Amino acid sequence: MISDTFGFRYEVPDVREPIAFHLVIDGMYEPDTLAFIMDRLPPGGVFVDVGANVGVFTFPATKRVGPRGRVLAAEASPDLFKYLLRNIAANNASEVTSFNCAISDSTGSVPFYPAPREKFGMGSLGAQFSGKPIGIRARTLDNVLEEAGIHHVDVLKVDVEGFEVSVFRGALKLLTGPRSPFVVFEFCDWAEARVPDGQIGDAQQFLLDHGYSIYLLRNSLHKRVQLQRPMKRGSAMLVAWRD
Repeated sequence: MISDTFGFRYEVPDVREPIAFHLVIDGMYEPDTLAFIMDRLPPGGVFVDVGANVGVFTFPATKRVGPRGRVLAAEASPDLFKYLLRNIAANNASEVTSFNCAISDSTGSVPFYPAPREKFGMGSLGAQFSGKPIGIRARTLDNVLEEAGIHHVDVLKVDVEGFEVSVFRGALKLLTGPRSPFVVFEFCDWAEARVPDGQIGDAQQFLLDHGYSIYLLRNSLHKRVQLQRPMKRGSAMLVAWRD
């Protein structure tokens, strides 16, 4: 078990993977991302973690929202989901509702490509690592939220290895509703290039088309530097909200 700076405990597949490595060395993973999430979650609030992995954002969020809050954690990988469940139990995280499915814009079965243990955070719907895909269940976020009885979300975090636009398309009701969430999501050019019939920057363009302003995470913590058009190259954590 690895402990973070908040005292939460994690069982991980392999400590060589960056998420686990930073937990060991720093006591947290992506501190800027975590700070943004925690600063915008009110006590009694709701956090949705799409691509929850082993729970490195899920569990700190429970500390912020408290016993009256809700945390929804969705993880596509069947192997990682087992670790997530064990970590939920180890941390007595009754605020967490977990789902083992790909959050997407469709329902049914979709191919999922597992990652090697030493890269356990990189499982994806895109072909990789010369591996064979397995079939997993796909659901829309709007449907999952309805099932969970969640009617608003304060912060939505999405990290799904390039398929973020599919998550957003399946969350149209949430994203265009009267209480739209703060959105934290990953951009990675090579990962988005794997999306069938897609273009790099589609996730950003979807949010822009629906009235969101997008900022580089590292800038939003200090001074707001707004993206006027979608990033097309490189990688970054981005944040978005509707003014």
